[in-house]
This record gives sequence, C-alpha cells and structure tokens, in this order.
Amino acid sequence: MNSKILSLIVAGTVAVGVSAQQPWTLQQCIEQGLKQNISLKMSELSRENQSISLDRAKNQRLPDLSASASQNLSFGQSMNSKGYYDFGNSQSYSGSISANVVLFNGFQISNTIKAQQLNLLSSIEELKKAQESMAVSIASAYLQVLYNKEIVQVAQEQEKLSQLQLDRYINMANLGKIPEGQVSEIRAQLANDKLNTTQAKNTLRLSLLDLSQLIELQKWTDFDVTVPTIDMEALRLSVPPAEEIFDYAQANKPSVKSSELKLKSSEMELKVAKGGAYPTLSVGASYGNGYYDKGANLGDQLSKNARTSMGINLSIPIFDRFNTRNSVNSAKIAIKNAELEVDNAKKSLYKEIQQAWINATNALEKYNASKEAVTQSEIASTFAEEKFNSGKSSAYEYYEARMKLVSATSNLLQAKYNYVFTIKILDFYKGEQLTL
Repeated sequence: MNSKILSLIVAGTVAVGVSAQQPWTLQQCIEQGLKQNISLKMSELSRENQSISLDRAKNQRLPDLSASASQNLSFGQSMNSKGYYDFGNSQSYSGSISANVVLFNGFQISNTIKAQQLNLLSSIEELKKAQESMAVSIASAYLQVLYNKEIVQVAQEQEKLSQLQLDRYINMANLGKIPEGQVSEIRAQLANDKLNTTQAKNTLRLSLLDLSQLIELQKWTDFDVTVPTIDMEALRLSVPPAEEIFDYAQANKPSVKSSELKLKSSEMELKVAKGGAYPTLSVGASYGNGYYDKGANLGDQLSKNARTSMGINLSIPIFDRFNTRNSVNSAKIAIKNAELEVDNAKKSLYKEIQQAWINATNALEKYNASKEAVTQSEIASTFAEEKFNSGKSSAYEYYEARMKLVSATSNLLQAKYNYVFTIKILDFYKGEQLTL
C-alpha cells in the first residue's frame, strides 16, 4: 500500500505495564500471523499435495519398468534343461525384466497434466485468499487495540482533570469558600473516573490478548503494538467508486482467479474423459532367462535360455459398459458447476465491495458528524465549568457536561478508526497491502 503521512487526533501512547519487548507494527503482526496460523499451514500442505499430483501426472509419460524372479522345486518326473523329462528331484531358477510405454491414449496423459497444472495454480490462489482473509482480521484487531489505547488516554485525562479539581476544591473548602459537600461531590466524580480508567485498561489488555492469540504469539504478557501517526486530513477523506474497485478486483483477487482456474481444469478433465473413447497404442520389451540345476553349466544355460521380445500393442475400446460416456457426462456437469462457482465468486466479491463502499461512506459521514459533536460538547463543557466555578450550577451538572464530552470524544475515536479500517479495506480490494 502506498505510504501516507499519518498523525493521531489525540497524541501519545498508553503503556500498560513495562514492556520487555519492542512494540509490534501492523506489518510484523501480519507476518507473524501468516507464518504461525494453523489453517494457513494446512492450506500450504494442500498446495504441496497438489504439486505432488502434478508430478504424478507428468510421470505417466515415463515407461514403466518391472522385474521378476522365481525358484521352482520339482519332485519326481520333471523337465530338464534339454527339454526332456527325468526322474528325480530338481530345481530351476528364472528371472525377467520388462518395460512398457504408452505412445498414444487419446491425449489423456497430456490433458491430465494440464488439468493438474491448473489445479496447482488454483490451490496457490486459495492459499493467497486465506492469507488475505487472515491479514484483514489482524488489521481489524490491530486497529481495535489502537482505539482502546486512545480510550485509555481519554479516561486518564478525565481522571487527571478531576484530581486537579478536587485539589482546588479542598483548598477552597479549607478557606471556607465552599461547603464540604461540594468536595464530596468531586471525590465521587474522581472515584468514578478512576473506575472508568481501570475498565478502559482492562479492555485494552483484552484486545491485546485477542490480537496476540490471532497471530499465535506464545509470549503475550509483554506484547504491545506501535501507535502510528494518523493524520485524518492527509488520509484520503473520500471514497472511490465501487465499480472502479470491482473492475480491478475481479481480474486480480484470488477468490475469482481460483474459481476461474478450476473451471479451466474442469474443461481439461472433459478432454481427459473423451480420450477414453480413443485407441491406446503402447510399445513394450522384455528379457528373461533361467537355469536348471540338472543340466549344462551356468554359462551355457544363460546363453541358451535367454528370451528377448519386443512388441507394439494396440487396444481399441469397443464396449466399456458406458464408462466413457458416463465420465464425459459427469465432466460436463462439473464444468457447469464450475461456471456457477465463477459467477458466484464474482457476485460475492461485488457484494463485498458494495458493502465495503457503503461502510466507508457511512464511516466518513459519521466521522464528520462526530467531529462536530465533539466541538459542540467542548463548548458546552467549558460553559458548564464556568457556571460551576462561579457557583451557578451543581457539580452534577458540570460532571454530566463532561461525560457528554467524553462520550462524544469516544464516538469520534471510534468513527476515526472505523473509517481508517473501511478505507484500508477498499484499498485492499484495489491490490494495496494492509499497512499503517
């Protein structure tokens, strides 16, 4: 993905505990997840198995070679090395080696190789699809951690503000300027703010745990992530047309490419099935020899008993109980099914892009509305603080205005990261990498 200048709305990083390892970037998390995920390892094994199937298909072009050996024991009358029958026990030994190679079988071997090549390419695209899905899940979990970090910081800032307010009111109460009851109200507010901070930290820890489990990280207790700078003004605050994204995605995304390769493989399988109606031509050769224990010496027998043969075999199918016809019909059905899978893959991709486009559009609108809500809440909070400090309103009214500001800030942060994620997903469908 093209790098962009990024900066946070709320600067700073929230550290939970002392980290004994360097914080992880999004790219490092994705690399770790792709390396360790068990489902991806299984997909890789499936690809390797498909590669073996391709090798097996290619090897059908090679001649087969076999050898045999035997020992026979005869009791009573038996044939000797000269072809006469003798009385008495005897032993004979024989061995042979033969080879056979197919010259023509209706192009079944070559078409099977092509089909397996397409299946291998399809399995590679399936692996890419699984990797992309994993990368999206990791990016979502990563952005959730960033959001929770900022929520912790907002809670801590509110807690600090309440602590300053409490210190100020304690001094005022000691001077007799305000009643002790107002100090108690601020103490209650501070206690509630501390609770909010604790809850926010717990949520952050859980999101870090979720991310560490997603990337199969064993040592997760000190796990933390880096906080990139996200400048929402520099980030593209516009949503590209869905049709433009789909045009690229349907030609390049693994989900569609895999189904298209499977369709081509099914078409090759039909040719393989039709090849069963053609004659098969093969050539073979063999060599054999034997030895009788009652006869000439070994050298003479091996010279006289040698048998060499070569031949061409032509097999013409006349009636195979309709096996070829049924294989052809099954292959035609498989092609129709593969065509439907291609259509379904394209339609599913288009629906995904449409949904992502709507999500990005809504996220942008929510982000803009949230910014306005924060602006107005800040004004209302400042006015409430002035009234409270002048004694014209209660601490409850002031606290309520502050909580509205906190809520608006939280909504803005959520809208920000939601928009960042949705726009990154659209970029992802355009072939760009997931990164921050």
